Amino acid sequence: MEKTILNHHASTVLAKCEETGEFLLGKYDGGYPGKNKHWIGRVKLLGGNYFFGKNDENSPLATVSREISEEFSGRKAAEEEMASIQEHNFASKKEIQLVREALLNAKPFQDYFLHQPPTADVIQSVYKINLTKDIMGIIKENLNLGKSLTNEGSLAIHTLDDLVAGNPLAQGITGLVIGYSEGKVMPHCFKDLFTFAPIGMPKESYAMYSDNFEYRDHSKK
Repeated sequence: MEKTILNHHASTVLAKCEETGEFLLGKYDGGYPGKNKHWIGRVKLLGGNYFFGKNDENSPLATVSREISEEFSGRKAAEEEMASIQEHNFASKKEIQLVREALLNAKPFQDYFLHQPPTADVIQSVYKINLTKDIMGIIKENLNLGKSLTNEGSLAIHTLDDLVAGNPLAQGITGLVIGYSEGKVMPHCFKDLFTFAPIGMPKESYAMYSDNFEYRDHSKK
């Protein structure tokens, strides 16, 4: 059987406070580089990508754990990162640690496969966490004071009604993932000819995806 070539494998956290009905999301800010400036102002799930040949993790869980630990480190972004041009007034180390530890307790939720010609195929492994009202309160208080809990980009808190209304718009696969998990139709940036489907739970290693998928080698130009 011919294998599907994956461009990358995203590993993210779907963070929601069930008590308040609010989602915690990342948000692309004015420091975002490159050709995707149209993403500025859009929200996304927290986490990041695994690129074969570039990253060293052996599992989606390792990737999302690295990304959350890096983003909620209380340190200014490295010079090559998206928000390195910004000055951050950080929340306290204790508060950042509390939020980081909460997000690192996320549990495996769902793998999704996305195909849209002519772009490359991707998998997004989603881990889910029910944030307490207290943790969400810490985040809200710091955001209201203009204090940052992340070292790149920014955070945003929105209800499902906000997101369904497209206020704000979600970037990439984010709208599809939240819409599927909540049984709602959400705005997304994909055209009509695309495939989006759940394909099971996140696996314990990237090697376990090899029956059906092969990763593009990002060490080669």
